[in-house]
Amino acid sequence: MNNNTSSQEIHHEIFGSILDRTEMTPFLLLPAGDYESSLKQATKMMGNRGFDTLGYDELQESERVRAQKYIEQVYKYFFNWMFPFFGNQLQGLTALNSCNTGLYRRCLQAIREIGSVLKNAEFWQIVAEDPRHLFLLASSKKYPYVFYGYKGRNVEVPVEWQQTACSILKMGHLIKSVEEDSQDIDDYAQLGFFLEMQGQSLDDLYRYDWEHPRHLPESESAQRAFVKISTFFHKLKESIRFDTKKGCLVFNSGDGVEVDIAEIKARVKSPESMFTKLGKDVEGEAYDIRDILAITFILKSRDDTLKLVHALQKRGVILQENTASHSITQTLFNNPESMMEAVRRLMISLSQSEGSNKTPGEEELFANAEKFYEALSVNAAKNRHSSLGHKKFQCKINFSLPIHRMAATNTIMIPGTAVYAKRDRISKKTQQHTLGVELRISDEQSWRMSEQKGDSHHGAYKFRQLVAVMNRIFKNNFRFPEESIAQLRKDQVSLFP
Repeated sequence: MNNNTSSQEIHHEIFGSILDRTEMTPFLLLPAGDYESSLKQATKMMGNRGFDTLGYDELQESERVRAQKYIEQVYKYFFNWMFPFFGNQLQGLTALNSCNTGLYRRCLQAIREIGSVLKNAEFWQIVAEDPRHLFLLASSKKYPYVFYGYKGRNVEVPVEWQQTACSILKMGHLIKSVEEDSQDIDDYAQLGFFLEMQGQSLDDLYRYDWEHPRHLPESESAQRAFVKISTFFHKLKESIRFDTKKGCLVFNSGDGVEVDIAEIKARVKSPESMFTKLGKDVEGEAYDIRDILAITFILKSRDDTLKLVHALQKRGVILQENTASHSITQTLFNNPESMMEAVRRLMISLSQSEGSNKTPGEEELFANAEKFYEALSVNAAKNRHSSLGHKKFQCKINFSLPIHRMAATNTIMIPGTAVYAKRDRISKKTQQHTLGVELRISDEQSWRMSEQKGDSHHGAYKFRQLVAVMNRIFKNNFRFPEESIAQLRKDQVSLFP
């Protein structure tokens, strides 16, 4: 091998993202000459990626099973989540007969062809037999002899198998990254898997019975996440009641100020959404996922927004020290003038809290509206994903909470259980934790117009995320050009009227 080629390969191996690779070219396979020697080298490759190997050339059975579970998760992500969602929206987009129609049809065909290879019986038999085969398949373009001698045959690997194996490894890397990069984030992924298995929607957690949970996770990682989310909802619901006269939820600040709420939505980011978020970014890291829990207050009136923000502060949900200041964004109000009524209501409520009935003058109102508008709108341009086309107030907080363990057994004490109710009478150990929460406030009309319509619809946004992921995971087999995104957005406006 000449030095130039070696230099190029070293550069290619080290720099860039694995998600943009279309093949593997590992140096470990250089000395291999057939299937048996290649398989031993593939064992070393797995050992270098965190799997326990014996003598560097033997994969323990328990590790083979563990690796196979990652592959099964990849298949579930593709066939239970990515392909159905993406394909269904593509069908709707195709029916619009826009100038992107040919592209949409090619994308649908690409999905069918990729799925066909993944489901090919012979391909799956090789993958399911030994996870090390994925490394050999993905490397077969550079090393075509890796299956020479496999079951007494010299097997030539088809190009589509090589590329599909590479796609499985890339997706497996994303799934494994959630577990590796942040144990905290993996806790929520495990909780997500648990709740989904119980038939609980991750998009409807506010109405979940946290006081009397129907099912409790057995794994400690899922238990930790369950405790954090449960504790947050217990804290929140201390301030919320349903007013039968008003026919809506009411948030009470604790000092007589109330805010009428039409609806509260709460979701935990699903494991699939975590994988997608990591995959769309050039170098996504699991610990950068800061919107594990998203809670949305949909108000009766937009002009109660500032009152609710202040009420949440009084109740200790929002604190200066737990709020990421760069995340504070408001797009509900277009200018200071449109914010004046919200400021008026806030100032009156503050006056009432102090036992006064002072009414602010117009000059004072406008001066405060200008300050509020400038302070709350400064980050909108920086947070384009959360602000462009949306109508809401938003911030991200790190909600502080304790996790108690029984001193005798080290067992986690879970809110809603009899043991937790007796926590003041039981010897325990306590650790401090935080829960990342994305807090949003909107009103009925603004939410309907900006979050449930057009290219700001969550389904439209999720589709565009998947475009970025699929361009990387299935590189060479799937391509949705950047220059076609503008037309896609226009088509999504028609698709979500």
